[in-house]
Amino acid sequence: FLRHRTDSTLTTSHDRYTHTFTMKSGPVRRNFDRNGHSSSQQQKGRSAMRIFVIIIFGLIAILFTLAIHLSREVMHQSSLKKSKSSSSHHHHSGSGRRDKNNDAPEKAVRRSDNAGTAIKDVVDDSLSDNNNKIAISSSSSSTNNNNNKNGKDRVYCMIPFIWNEEIYKVIMETWGKRCDVINFLTDALVGGKLKGDKITEDPMGYRNYTDFPKGTFPENVIFINMTRSWNDCPLQNGVKKVCRHIWEKMWRSWVYVEENHLDQAEWFCKVDYDTFFFPDNVKYFVNHKKWNALNEYHYFGHMIQHRQKGREPMIAGATACWSRKTLDDIADVYRAMPKGSQRGERGRCEDRAEATEEASTSHCLKKHLNVSAYPARDDELRECITVAKYKDQLTWNRTEQGEWWYWKGKPKGAGEMENSISFRPIGLHKYKEAGEILELEQQFFGKPDNNSVKRLNDRTRTYVQKVRRAMGTDPSK
Repeated sequence: FLRHRTDSTLTTSHDRYTHTFTMKSGPVRRNFDRNGHSSSQQQKGRSAMRIFVIIIFGLIAILFTLAIHLSREVMHQSSLKKSKSSSSHHHHSGSGRRDKNNDAPEKAVRRSDNAGTAIKDVVDDSLSDNNNKIAISSSSSSTNNNNNKNGKDRVYCMIPFIWNEEIYKVIMETWGKRCDVINFLTDALVGGKLKGDKITEDPMGYRNYTDFPKGTFPENVIFINMTRSWNDCPLQNGVKKVCRHIWEKMWRSWVYVEENHLDQAEWFCKVDYDTFFFPDNVKYFVNHKKWNALNEYHYFGHMIQHRQKGREPMIAGATACWSRKTLDDIADVYRAMPKGSQRGERGRCEDRAEATEEASTSHCLKKHLNVSAYPARDDELRECITVAKYKDQLTWNRTEQGEWWYWKGKPKGAGEMENSISFRPIGLHKYKEAGEILELEQQFFGKPDNNSVKRLNDRTRTYVQKVRRAMGTDPSK
């Protein structure tokens, strides 16, 4: 379409026109479009367009990858929920077992039929497992046929324990018989004579529970495979005392309960062996609050807030209760958290040596489930759980004593002295001797005006009488 001339030639070809200029080196041709843009400008535009298209496709690819990842995560969570709802049952004495972790090593959980196998192998395997699965051998759960006045609000009593036959028997004869389910989650190492927290060496030494004949221990004593021993702490002022490693005991115990007994109760309470517990008052408390254990997160007890600023409030270890939903979800957190740290406290949800159980529990709940500690108080702001012997706590006077750690964070107007403890107590703490536990049983559930009540001072006896009337032990006057 071009016709050359020596000066200047214009030849039209559709939408383009061409100028030819005469220069010393010969004619030079430059192309322009209708808008006067040169071809180099067009190439730059096309390059920019290519870069833009590449960026768009890259973003699409990233979004597509994220969508696949999220869909897989949703499917994974859905499968976990399905496995929870369709858990299989272990029919030995009515104990239910949930197959939540189908990929767990076969050694991760031991039943009573494997009692003759040394448990040390399981400890080593569990430590090498990335998730540090629980290694446990157990007998069946003990279920009491109590008349549950509040219907669905069954209470599971979990006692972190070191085998002590005397204390076991007295608990089962007193407050333990009022639990809907009660189990003693016990260290696998058996031996020593215990008097409170003090250890008197046993001539028989220390042995693994598997060394004892079958049937030696009651059915509701469940042995936990701990990685830290309870009997190897340094002497304290020349006295050998129990080192409970209570945080490891707690998270391992709750994982076991969630995997095996989740369907046996709505409310799950950790009760120290030296706490006199009132299961019926737990039912009264949650029923009064109109709480739903299956659909709501709840974590309650005696809330303390005296730790340094910025730390979560926590529930004192005497008694801590939570709903089934809370237990179901926190067990996932415990299984996945890092294990075996030797470092000090650093504000992480992890298994580590010498960890504070109360602080670790509250931190894990808050960080992973956004669940905060809730104070178990009645409508008059009286505490339902004590942190000391109740006869002593009835003398605590906030006005005269000032804001020491017990009162820190408690609301203004909280009850003092005779009004500091609810007439529907959930737990009374610091009763380590069998005789003390039997005395409390008589004080709160024995015949009216029995000798255990008569021996009390006026202030303490008045409180006991109010509790007995509130609970229906004695008829109201």
